[in-house]
Amino acid sequence: MIINNKKYITRAIVISSCCLVLMGAFFIIRELIDSKQVVDSTIHDVTPPKEALPDWKIEYSRKARTEPAEKVVTEHGEFYYAPFPKQFPRDEVANRDMDEVVTEDTNQVIIRGYFYEKK
Repeated sequence: MIINNKKYITRAIVISSCCLVLMGAFFIIRELIDSKQVVDSTIHDVTPPKEALPDWKIEYSRKARTEPAEKVVTEHGEFYYAPFPKQFPRDEVANRDMDEVVTEDTNQVIIRGYFYEKK
């Protein structure tokens, strides 16, 4: 009977010590992660916060990205926005979305899907 009890006691001690080692490792890893997050947050908090843009700047930026410009100026002339573009031969059209070059013969320019024509 005493031998059986020693067997169970030894098994219980081994299992409990393994649990303690695992819990200790868990808490050490957790502490390392927390300290890393604190270091990262202090590094990022040192940079000055971005100031919120005024409403007019936000609206201006939105319009600049979503609406066509009134005109486009190149070294070969001014091109004005054409809501209803005319058909031009392919060699007179420069699609800047595909990095095509504007030349002296260009009569129509396409930028961000909007058409601009020489007047």
